[in-house]
Amino acid sequence: MSIAALSHRPGWYTAPLGELQSIAGKVPGLTLGKGGIVTLHQSHLPLLPDHPDAARHLLRPTPHDWALRDAATRDRGFTLRPAQHAAVDFITRRRGTLLGDQMRLGKTLSSIMSHDPATGPLLVICPAMVRAVWLGWLARVFPGVPVGIMMGRKFDATQVQQPLIVGHYDILPYWETARPFGTVVFDEAHWLANPRTKRTMAAVLVANRAHRVIAATGTPIWNMPPGLWSVLGLIAPGAWGSFHEFAQRYGNPEPTAYGTVYNGISNEQELRARLAEVMIRRRWADVQAGLPPISRNVILTAIDAKTRRALDVAATEISDGKGGTIGLLARYREHTSMLKLATTVTEARTMLDRGEPVVVWTWHVALAKAIAAELGDRARLLTGEVAPRTRDQLVDDWRGDATASALVCTMSVAQVGLDFSHARLAIFAECDYTPATMAQAEMRTFAPTRPMNVTYVVADHMVDQRVVLALVRKLDATLPLSLESAAEAISVLHEALRGPVETPDMDRLLAALLEA
Repeated sequence: MSIAALSHRPGWYTAPLGELQSIAGKVPGLTLGKGGIVTLHQSHLPLLPDHPDAARHLLRPTPHDWALRDAATRDRGFTLRPAQHAAVDFITRRRGTLLGDQMRLGKTLSSIMSHDPATGPLLVICPAMVRAVWLGWLARVFPGVPVGIMMGRKFDATQVQQPLIVGHYDILPYWETARPFGTVVFDEAHWLANPRTKRTMAAVLVANRAHRVIAATGTPIWNMPPGLWSVLGLIAPGAWGSFHEFAQRYGNPEPTAYGTVYNGISNEQELRARLAEVMIRRRWADVQAGLPPISRNVILTAIDAKTRRALDVAATEISDGKGGTIGLLARYREHTSMLKLATTVTEARTMLDRGEPVVVWTWHVALAKAIAAELGDRARLLTGEVAPRTRDQLVDDWRGDATASALVCTMSVAQVGLDFSHARLAIFAECDYTPATMAQAEMRTFAPTRPMNVTYVVADHMVDQRVVLALVRKLDATLPLSLESAAEAISVLHEALRGPVETPDMDRLLAALLEA
C-alpha cells in the first residue's frame, strides 16, 4: 500500500487516489491534490482498502519504558497507574488526542505527564472550579517551576510568559497571545462543543499555535457527532471537513420543513474507527482490577407509627398511579427527607469523632441546611446556591480544617468537577433516582490510593428501602462509571418499586417516567 507520511504535518499522509476511490468524496477531511494524490489524516487510515494494518506501522514508535517513567516520579511522591501510562503513550504518539476516560481515572495527571517542556510551555484551560486541582498536580509534577495564572479580563503578559500557565474558559477570549505553546490541554472539553461561542473561537486560535493538543472530557459527546466536530477540529484541524460535511456524514441528518435536524449517529462504524485513531477512552470497568474497592452499606432510620401510616398512604398513591406518578414520588421523597436527619447527623458525628472527614450528600437543600446546622462548626455547606467561583475556596477551607469536618452537599453539585477525595467516607442521606448522578457523587470522594466507604441512610419503609437497595445493587453490579444512560436509571427505579412480580400499577409508573 503506497502511503507516505508528511514530515511537515505530523499525523498526515499522502496516497494515490486509486486506493481511496471507494471513500473519496464521501468521507470528510480527504483532500485531492495534483496528480491524483490524496492528502489524508491518521484517522482515515482504518478506512483504507485491503489491509488497514499495512499502514498502521507508520504510527508505532518505540514503546515507552513505564519503569523508567515511574523511577523519575517516585521521588516526587507518586507513580502512574497502568491506565495512565497507557494514556501517556497514546497521547505522546499524536499531535492531538481526545482523552475520554471516565471521571476519577486520572486524566489530569495523564495530561500533565504527556507534556515535554522542550517543546514550549504548558497551557491548561479548564473550568474555574477545578483550577485548584490542576495547580496542585502541576506543583507535584514540576516542583519549583513558576506557574502563570490567567485571572480577570485584563491581559497580563508576565503570566503567559511562564513555563506553566493555567486559565479558565470564561476569560480565554481576553487573553489571546501570539506565543506558541508546547502542550495545550482543554479540560472538560465538552464546554467547546458549540463552535459559535467566543470561548470556542478563542480555543481554536490557541490550539493552532500548539505543538500538542489534548482535549479531555469524561462526557460522551461522541454520542451526538455534531457536538463533537469543534472539539475534533482542535486536535486535528482539517481532518474532519466542514461542519456541514461532518454532520451530514455522521449526524444522522433528517430534512424537515424548518431545515435539517441531526438526530444521532450515522455511519457509526466508520466514525468509531476514525475516532479510535485520536481518542482513548477507558471506563471504570476496564481498569477496575488496578483500583481499590468501594464498600457500600445501608443504615435504617426508625419511624413512628403515625409517620408509617402517612408513608403507607403515599406509597398506595404511587402504586395507584393517579394524580401523576412523578409528583407522587417527589412527595414521597419529601415525606422521608427530614426523617433521616437525626440518623445522618449521628453517623456523621461518629465518623468525625474518629478523626475522619466525611462528605454528606442530600437531594433537598432544606435537609442539607438542617444537617449543617446540627453539626455546627464541624460542617461546611455546599449547595447549588453557592456561587461556582467560590466553591473551590470552600472546598479548600474544608480540606484545611484543623480537625476533621463534614462537607454537606446537595446532588446539584454532583456533576461539577470538584475533588472531595480529602475524605474516604461518604454518607447519602438521600438518593437521586438517577444512578448516573449517584455514581458521579460517589466518585467525588474516590482516590486511587485507598479504599472508600459509602453509607446510605434509608427510611424503614418499603418503598424507600426498595429504591435505595436497588440502586446499591445496580452500582455494585455495573460499577459506578459505566452508568451513562437515563434509560438505565428508569429501569432501576422500575425494578425497585416493582419488585420481582409484574404489576399494571408499576407498568404505569414506568410509562410515566419514560414520558417525563
